[in-house]
Amino acid sequence: MAKISKIGNFIGYIWAFIMFFGVLIMGLEELFGDDVSTQQTADGFTISSYNVVLDVGEDNKIDVTENITVDWYDAHHHGIYKFTPLWLQYTDKKGDTIKRKANISNYRAVGEVYTLDTVKKKARIKIGDANQYVEEGEKTYVIKYTYDMGKDPYKGFDELIFHAYGDYWGTAIKNASVQVNMPKNIEGYKVNFFTDKFRKEDATDVVDYSISGNTLYAYFNEEKNYQKQLKDYCSDEWNQNEGGTCNKEDFDLYYKPLKESLTLDIELPEGYFVGGSWNYGWGSFIISMIIFLLTGWTIYKWIKYGKDYPKKAQTVEFYPPDNLNAAEIGYVFNKRQASKKFTIALIIQLASKGYIKIDNLKDKGNNIQITNLIIKPKKLEDFEKTLPKRQIEVKKLKDADNNLNQAENTMMSYLFKKSNTKLLETNIDKFLVVRDKLVSEGYIEIINDNEEARLKDIEEKKLAYDKQVEQYNKNMEKYAGESAKLPELSSMEEIVYNRLFNDNDVIILSEHHTFYRAFDEVSSKLDSSFKNKVHDSKASKQIYGAIFRSILILVLSIISYRYVEDLDPNWSMLYYLAFICNFINLFFMIFMKRKTEYGEYITAKVKGFRHFLVTAEKPKLEALVAENPQYFYNILPYTYAMNISKKWIKKFENIPIPEMDMGTFNYNSSYAYYTLYDNVYYPEPVHSSSSCSSCGGGCSSCGGGCSSCGGGGSW
Repeated sequence: MAKISKIGNFIGYIWAFIMFFGVLIMGLEELFGDDVSTQQTADGFTISSYNVVLDVGEDNKIDVTENITVDWYDAHHHGIYKFTPLWLQYTDKKGDTIKRKANISNYRAVGEVYTLDTVKKKARIKIGDANQYVEEGEKTYVIKYTYDMGKDPYKGFDELIFHAYGDYWGTAIKNASVQVNMPKNIEGYKVNFFTDKFRKEDATDVVDYSISGNTLYAYFNEEKNYQKQLKDYCSDEWNQNEGGTCNKEDFDLYYKPLKESLTLDIELPEGYFVGGSWNYGWGSFIISMIIFLLTGWTIYKWIKYGKDYPKKAQTVEFYPPDNLNAAEIGYVFNKRQASKKFTIALIIQLASKGYIKIDNLKDKGNNIQITNLIIKPKKLEDFEKTLPKRQIEVKKLKDADNNLNQAENTMMSYLFKKSNTKLLETNIDKFLVVRDKLVSEGYIEIINDNEEARLKDIEEKKLAYDKQVEQYNKNMEKYAGESAKLPELSSMEEIVYNRLFNDNDVIILSEHHTFYRAFDEVSSKLDSSFKNKVHDSKASKQIYGAIFRSILILVLSIISYRYVEDLDPNWSMLYYLAFICNFINLFFMIFMKRKTEYGEYITAKVKGFRHFLVTAEKPKLEALVAENPQYFYNILPYTYAMNISKKWIKKFENIPIPEMDMGTFNYNSSYAYYTLYDNVYYPEPVHSSSSCSSCGGGCSSCGGGCSSCGGGGSW
């Protein structure tokens, strides 16, 4: 159970890091995902003209026709591709940016071979034949689709915002024009053009446009764009020289032709658009509800199994509470300490109880020698096992014949299977049943039978054994008498005591190559007999369910936000709440563990005991020593287990304490315990060497795209 618990804790903490960085990475991708795609450069083509025709319906559905004239200067391409996003961000006239989802239908390329797919939430049309290349020169592609922008989201006004062309063709878009056929008259309404999505880069004064009834004609004037940027560049004091002139050659490097989206914005009165479809779904909503239920279930489990019992007030304790041994006290104080330290504390406790003495062998490199002071008589060997066995040696005189019955024939076969003689040591009872007939009728001869000598030997051994038993009983009485004078050992102290002296009664600790097994035995004993008394096992088991729910919640959050993503933006708070649920679940998972009522009780007592040992004044300690002369040594192993042995030893610098025959080990030096700790033999862990083969790998040349804009390229 200890290993399982440690594994559970490890999984929980690792999962916390995975979840944190997973959410962080998703956020960074969302924030900076656009930047990668906008850095691409067109491969093998330029755009000679780009005309977009929008037939806008009253219900906010737009039939889009894009006429793209591409000038191929490299014929080693099959055609072009274009992305059209399903999600877009729109910044309205008030400066508020909202996110909307569109539905794209009837996506096609007129008169061309094409394929359709979806990449990163963008519909992609790939135009061209994989079996042939385009010819150099100009080629016009006509792309059509219906772009359903859904219900009008604006309150108190209507607005048509459309990002034409896309953000990352990677080449200048020449002769860019837009024709918008609206469902109603738009004369007199304000029209704006921007070269970004957030209304920060106003391009209205470089677009020539006119309105006639329901129709808007717009043309991006490259000359005006050039002159405007030149004027802005030359009016910038940073770019002026002392004479006030502008360096045109530098400006040509600075100049930015239309390469990205041109945003059309027509401000309309409330009610211009009527109806419209709801383009969102219920997938993310349902997933969010599941996440909330799972989180609620974790909170419920914490309230029922993980909420701590009321804390007990610390009490002043002069002696170890509940007669616990040093390992148990150390476990309550800090169970994360190594079992090796608990085991060392038990060795000191054995010395303080008078069972062993510890000596420093200074002439042998300060090795630690431990001597058993209470030698238990060794058990006598079982009398029956000491007795000599009966042996009968037989010789075959003639072969078996029809005069013998089945049992006699079987015995003859058994006796003389390999030779004509047999030393019989087993199956003697069966042999004695048929022996007389086989001998009397001349089939076999008894060469030797040790029965008479064996019986005489048994009689003599019995007399000697009876004397051994008498002496053993006397030794046991003496041992029991000596043991009765000493404090009783706990089961964990017995483990350490028996492991120390499993072969000899005097051992060199650094040479005892099996004692280290006591570490695991002490740890297992703590877990099996004490852990569940202190720590609520039901609460610990709930952690695994919480870990599973944490994993499930994170997976569902990613699926909802990154893959399904069909939530109405008005409900987008559900995404944030779902992410918060990851941390709520993690919080309650970490704090699911709790102590039992006894655990709270004994923890308060141990803290009170430790507090007294740290803060005890000299008069009180002198009184305790007067009451119990061995008080210093009795408490010493507990101070080591609770990491306060140095403070405890310092308190007795001016307090006389009686000597105990505990060996030459310096119990008054906290440094000595490190020596004892280091003297324990412990096998070096085996490190498996791992080799890394040189593995081939590669990066496929993949297309990219921003999360909120369209665009295209060649293939």
